[in-house]
Amino acid sequence: MRFFKTGFVFLAWLSGHQDHFRMVWGEQSARSVPHLAKVYRLADGLGLFPDPELAERRMRTVLATAGLD
Repeated sequence: MRFFKTGFVFLAWLSGHQDHFRMVWGEQSARSVPHLAKVYRLADGLGLFPDPELAERRMRTVLATAGLD
C-alpha cells in the first residue's frame, strides 16, 4: 500500500501543488522513471494538469535527471 503514495505526490508536484518531489525515507524512488512517465502521460491525456506547461517542464526535469531526455 505504500507505493500508491508515490503517484499522488508525483501528480501533486507536477500540478504545482508542491515545490518538490521528495518523500520521507526517499519513498519517491519507490517507482521507476518509466512508471512515472506513464502516470504523467495518463494524467496529461485526461487533462488533469491545471498548468500543462509546468507539468511538462517538471516531467522533462525528471527524465533529464534519469538521463532520458
